[in-house]
Amino acid sequence: MKNIWPIGLLAFVLAATASVSASVSAADLPDLVGVWEGPSVGYDDGEGYYEDGEDNTVTLTIAEQRGRIFNGTLVYLNRNGTAVVEGFAGAIGLDNSTFYIAEFNSGYDVGTIISEDEIELLYLQDGERGGVSVDTLRRVRE
Repeated sequence: MKNIWPIGLLAFVLAATASVSASVSAADLPDLVGVWEGPSVGYDDGEGYYEDGEDNTVTLTIAEQRGRIFNGTLVYLNRNGTAVVEGFAGAIGLDNSTFYIAEFNSGYDVGTIISEDEIELLYLQDGERGGVSVDTLRRVRE
């Protein structure tokens, strides 16, 4: 009986700690809903490097967020100047500062929440049209 008491106490403490951690994380969950804009720099296979100041503005609109899951649209100019509108879905990581986006046409973004109104996206595209970009976006409206 003496051996069961410490195990029961340890199980209780661990369960209580897990419950507190889950509620703290939910309370700290960032609200990403809004319109985010900013410059993009990167490299595309076949096109080469592109820099800030070359009409490389990205607009990310997060239309809806339910807990850690969100969705919206991404707008950017392709290399010939045509606006591309692409849907996406994303998820916020357990650390509440990293998030991940799957773009519906192709490619993935790994995001970092820098502050309440600033995020960074690292875009990754593999295959024939492969490339990467770094986008620093600020919330322009909620």
